[in-house]
Amino acid sequence: MSMILYMQEAENFNTLDFGKWDFAFIGDSVDDRGDEAFSFSQNNSSKIIQLVYNANDMELSFDDKAIMIDDLEEEFDFIQNKKVLIEATTLNFAELLLLLKHIKLKASNISILYLEPKSYTRINTEPIIHRREFELSGETLGYIPIPGFSGFSLEDTRKKGVFIAGFEAERIDRGIEETSLSSKNCSIIFGVPAFQPGWEINSFANNIRVIKEQRMEGEMFFGSANNPGAFYDLLEKIYDALFEDEELYIAPVGPKPAGIATAIFAVEKEDINILYDHPKQKKTRSSEIGMWHLYNLSF
Repeated sequence: MSMILYMQEAENFNTLDFGKWDFAFIGDSVDDRGDEAFSFSQNNSSKIIQLVYNANDMELSFDDKAIMIDDLEEEFDFIQNKKVLIEATTLNFAELLLLLKHIKLKASNISILYLEPKSYTRINTEPIIHRREFELSGETLGYIPIPGFSGFSLEDTRKKGVFIAGFEAERIDRGIEETSLSSKNCSIIFGVPAFQPGWEINSFANNIRVIKEQRMEGEMFFGSANNPGAFYDLLEKIYDALFEDEELYIAPVGPKPAGIATAIFAVEKEDINILYDHPKQKKTRSSEIGMWHLYNLSF
């Protein structure tokens, strides 16, 4: 059976169609929408579990219990035939990816919640100079592999890189510098349409320098910033167009719905590689809440 994704969008949770979940997996709240998502998860789930991935030690913590990646398959047995909510607003991509991998065939029902930001926090300096720069991420650990989803082939194969662009162009810059990808075979995907009209211009303006300086010669693609289904279809088209000896490397450093699509795609295909730099999200990175999204997923 192929993957099925049913998507809902609303201005608030009152008009979403949902029931009660047995477990909700959440991350750390850093802004208004994270607080609201936490409250929703707590009110509509029998139990909430906070996940935190430690990339250096390759451990996933369940509340305060750290589990090695190799032991996760057995650790997730408790959600067998349970209804699960994944709170993607607060979870980072690595946690989302590992969670989906280990529950895809165990949970009886998987839902994913994401709340858009209404506005992002801009850098507090001269607005004319930094009008398109935002305070979204603090330090990053760098492109440390996620077990089960990475590892450059030792064979003489072509490697196609696909970077999903957000506002932080330096993350793509580092991705090319820190990996063995050839910029000549690296493509970029922009989130179009964006969450709000005009936001795509911020992404274009911030990333054009990297495209030029790194001499990225791959195709330029466009996928809706808030539609994981459409983004999944785009990734599948890119995947189907690979040469026979070519491997796909995806770096989801842009909008979270695109990250959701990438995580679903990765656990479905199993032969693609993920590049991720594990950023630490800044407190109050956004303010107020935009649209609510609830995705029901079956594999």
